Amino acid sequence: MKTKYKTIYEETKKKIENGEYKVGQMIPDELSMCEMYGCSRMTVKKAYDMLVLEGLIYRRQGQGSFVLSRTSSKKEVEIFERELSGFTRATDGKGRSKILHFQLIFATEEIARNLNIRVNDPVYDILRVRLVNDQPYVIEQTYMSPALIPGITEDILHKSVYNYIESELGFRIGAAQKTTSADVSSDLDHRELGLKDIEPVLVVEQIAYLDNGTPFEYSISRHRYDLFKFSVYSLRR
Repeated sequence: MKTKYKTIYEETKKKIENGEYKVGQMIPDELSMCEMYGCSRMTVKKAYDMLVLEGLIYRRQGQGSFVLSRTSSKKEVEIFERELSGFTRATDGKGRSKILHFQLIFATEEIARNLNIRVNDPVYDILRVRLVNDQPYVIEQTYMSPALIPGITEDILHKSVYNYIESELGFRIGAAQKTTSADVSSDLDHRELGLKDIEPVLVVEQIAYLDNGTPFEYSISRHRYDLFKFSVYSLRR
């Protein structure tokens, strides 16, 4: 016999996949689902936890659960349920950025798909090295649409883009979808991160979303393998 939480999980997932619940839309809250299925709140929470782990929904504290995006079966996706913060804030002011280049380019198919814009739309092309206490940690390649996030300057890039987005533009940052993999270090990694030829990097590909489900940032970060770590929360089904 199928358990109640699995029924809720499967039926909600189906509604997301067939478009009944659209990206950015809030799905029924836990209490409403309790009444609908005649179950406890913990049962609904367990079902929603499974949807979070599959990258289908994300939670906004005190507001509810929202459809995030479709995830590819070809990618191992992790959803980090935390309030995103700028690099400078996350490192208690000890972090700084070294800008390698900052320019406007035309969106490729990959960039357009991840930012939900059209091919050849203008995008910011930002390449930075992130340092903590003057030690390089990561090379970060970032793409954003100036139509959505206008007014980015080099001064903002040296401080916190996320703080600018929230404080100056008035948006709220909601969630991030990340894929982590390993790669052979490149000449750029050797030069900027101080790695040797035989040393690898850990690559994090990220799409960050506003709290209405709109993707605002697509980034590829190359981390020093010896300074990078991550945590994964697993739920037994």
